[in-house]
Amino acid sequence: MSDADDSARAEAQPRDGRDGENEGLANTTENRGAEAEEPAKNVPWGRPTAYTAVDGLSECYPTNRRPRGAALIFAHSKFDNKNLKPRPSAAHDAELARGAFEALEFQPEVFLDLTRNELEGKLSEVAKRDHSGCDALAIVFMSHGEVKPRNNMEFVWAKDDKIPTKELWINFTAERCAGLAGKPKLYFIQACRGPDVDKGVNMTRAVRGMAVQTDSIEEYVIPIHADQLVMWASYPGFPAFTSQREGIQGSVFIHFLAENLRNYALSSPRPSLSSILLKVSREVAVLYESDIDSQNQYHKNKQVPYIHSTLLREIYF
Repeated sequence: MSDADDSARAEAQPRDGRDGENEGLANTTENRGAEAEEPAKNVPWGRPTAYTAVDGLSECYPTNRRPRGAALIFAHSKFDNKNLKPRPSAAHDAELARGAFEALEFQPEVFLDLTRNELEGKLSEVAKRDHSGCDALAIVFMSHGEVKPRNNMEFVWAKDDKIPTKELWINFTAERCAGLAGKPKLYFIQACRGPDVDKGVNMTRAVRGMAVQTDSIEEYVIPIHADQLVMWASYPGFPAFTSQREGIQGSVFIHFLAENLRNYALSSPRPSLSSILLKVSREVAVLYESDIDSQNQYHKNKQVPYIHSTLLREIYF
């Protein structure tokens, strides 16, 4: 076989492909099973166009607009399903979240005990708004959660029914909500993710003595799920705790999140949001330990938040 034939065959082969070309391997905790996320309906295959003021390789998201964007706060305390216990701290946690995002100059909107239809309707309505004048979107969701054993798909509860957790962000991906394409979407979820036990591990500290400038229009392509951050109160498979101790009086995760965001809003110069969320995770993990009946398996349990991020840049609010 000639070198020319080899060269022609190489040219005919695609230069990129899926690693291993295996089907059915996208079973992440966030997106599993037959209910895996579908592309936007009625969108032809191809690329929709969205407009942005940010350079493709910029290290930071623009955050100059006021208000920065909507901060939707959904808190659920009462449920039609009698197997679900009331969440008496919901209103308190919602107020903490409202104050924190107001301090960051978002425009908070608080919703209490929405039904599934009301929740899905509100998310759809917000996705259809004109977001051209904002820099970001934040959603805080507080309720009960559960995991389907068959495929580990996660759900959160509205007042009357559960919804897949992915419904909280599916309307805001780049191809469904062009006004938020290229802008950070931040989701904070206070809900249990399973029944596993975390007793922690004792730790003992050992003490020992080219920039390019152009006037032309730049075009670049981003994945549809880029620019999202989802922060859960707990690691997959584990519960999220509430506490009535002095200083918390509600959801542990929401307490530390709101406290750090409020302090962040007052700091100057402000650190990146990623460093603040790292601090939230550290404080929940190190400072909190559950204090329940000593015979309860969840007595002296630990909790650590979990972040899934496709952000492309740092955020400085």
